[in-house]
Amino acid sequence: MEQIRDSVLKCLDRYKNEGRLIKELSLLVDSGGQEVYPILFHVLTNLVIEPDEAEQCWQDILEHYAELNHVLGRKVSLRTAICDYFCSIHKSLKNPKVVEIHIFEKTVKASRYDSLTKLYNRQFFDETIEREINRARRHNLDLSVLFFDLDDFKHINDSFGHLAGDKVLQRIAQIILSEKRSEDIATRYGGEEIVLILPETDKVNAMVLGERIRQRVAATEIRYKGNRIRLTISGGLASYPFNASNTPDLMKCADQALYRAKGSGKNNISFFSEDKRRYLRIDLNKNVMIRELGFDDGETQPAKGKNICIGGILFENEFSIPIGTRVQVNIPTRKDAPLVIIGTVVRIEKYSVRKYGIGISFSFLEMDKAIKDEISRWLSSNRKEVLPETEQQN
Repeated sequence: MEQIRDSVLKCLDRYKNEGRLIKELSLLVDSGGQEVYPILFHVLTNLVIEPDEAEQCWQDILEHYAELNHVLGRKVSLRTAICDYFCSIHKSLKNPKVVEIHIFEKTVKASRYDSLTKLYNRQFFDETIEREINRARRHNLDLSVLFFDLDDFKHINDSFGHLAGDKVLQRIAQIILSEKRSEDIATRYGGEEIVLILPETDKVNAMVLGERIRQRVAATEIRYKGNRIRLTISGGLASYPFNASNTPDLMKCADQALYRAKGSGKNNISFFSEDKRRYLRIDLNKNVMIRELGFDDGETQPAKGKNICIGGILFENEFSIPIGTRVQVNIPTRKDAPLVIIGTVVRIEKYSVRKYGIGISFSFLEMDKAIKDEISRWLSSNRKEVLPETEQQN
């Protein structure tokens, strides 16, 4: 969204010829799609218009612009046509105020950004999350929220002073800004809490990003007045529409997941899980074969199966596998051919030296019929409900 907004502003500033301006704005629409229209009108008028209506308004304005030029017999500014359209025809503007756009944008920027971290502020978050959920609902898209909190931040303030705490917050914000995509929205939610809105992102890909940020923070050393400060970050992850269908519930889910991460020893990212017992999980006391997938596929290695459900599989391994890694798991069956499942690593737990618990997530909907039938038979013949996550870890 911000990238499109910046492009619109550049067009308005760069192209003084009205015909060229209209052409360049049309090219923006061609490359960015229907979502460009509401951003264009928000920049020019500060009105919030849904994409379908905004597209129709743009077509009407172009006709109105041509008609004004014809009737008045002189060139009329596109901005004049837009103002007249929204005042006289669409009637969304009652008492418009003329102001130079760069002055207005400077004021808007000051009201949207946190001055310390340069992240968006809480007010902007509240406005944006609602819009992004509506967009996800309208287009049937995924959306995820990562709720971060710096571990033991009070100790940093108490030990090194609040100026040191400010520097730490700035550095963490820089890490998050460098790791996120341009379309992701990073906000300072409050204090040492930072929230990432991830449009068109499912929980697995959101977990990969969260884990990457967590690792970078853990590896970062911040120097302040001769002191070397190290810290960690914890995060809670919730996704629309899987966990919640509205903003308050989605944020509540992310917050609960964050507290689970804190309670699990900090320095980790946790999925939200309301009640896993709605899924059947069966014991998988079998030796399985695993293989990491990539440009150079690794060798097949043995591992010990633990359990399996519709959403994934858990096994023990002698070595860790990074979160986000695509893995092929071969499970022996009564038939000659093994059950082959491909998924993504979403959980790592170190049990002891050379003993790790590896959690793989996979989509039941994407499996072929043979795999679905095999897992369904296992689940139906072993009526064992999944244990809550806290019990599984004990």
